[in-house]
Amino acid sequence: MPRLVKLSAVLAWALCLSRAAVAEPAWGRNCLSCHDYLLSGTIYIVGEDLYADPDESATGALDRGSLPVFQTNCAATRTLHAMLTGLDTNDRYAVELGRLRFPGVESGGQLAYTGDCEWAEWGDSSRWYTEPFISHTWGTGPDAFDFDVDVANYADGDYYDLVFAVAGKLAATGDLFYAEQHFYLQVQTQLGDLNCDGSVSLADLGELLAAYGSCQGDPVYDPAADFDGDNCITVSDLATLLAVYGT
Repeated sequence: MPRLVKLSAVLAWALCLSRAAVAEPAWGRNCLSCHDYLLSGTIYIVGEDLYADPDESATGALDRGSLPVFQTNCAATRTLHAMLTGLDTNDRYAVELGRLRFPGVESGGQLAYTGDCEWAEWGDSSRWYTEPFISHTWGTGPDAFDFDVDVANYADGDYYDLVFAVAGKLAATGDLFYAEQHFYLQVQTQLGDLNCDGSVSLADLGELLAAYGSCQGDPVYDPAADFDGDNCITVSDLATLLAVYGT
């Protein structure tokens, strides 16, 4: 799936622009392959919109109960905030955002996204992290991280189970630790609203007509207008948009 969400970490550290000389602590095929000392209450999120417990029964996704939710619309940018606490001086750590390629938990929707830099892929191919090479030291490194998410206009409306993870090394014992905080990114969409302005109007009809008759691979093909998912923009898609026109 194309990566169509832009992620960047700020707060004086541009995770996509700098690399520490030492790859530890997030070194390995999977964090839990070596970071098996689990900590609780180490990483948490701030700035969420609400708590929600979506119905995962349609997709068989893991029922995580009520989780914090960041809400966004298609073709919009949302910042996800993670913070650390409870570490000791000289503890080392790297903060990562994962599960971006997992389907939505209610209807199996796709979260369409791109990256603004090359990311390393670790462990399972369906898990992506932002630059796990970069590590920080508690007391001198950041304790808050911002991830900017640019959602494509053809991302499906759904709840997406994402996770902030921190992997590191405790200075006192040398233990490799791991902690995580799951949350939902809820992408809100309206059927037929191709330009994501909150209504279905003449502008959306114009976008569909510009792509009419095209199929996947054609330069003018617009996946947002492919309502029936047959990879072509046809009379069926036009009928769908006309049925909700003016809403």
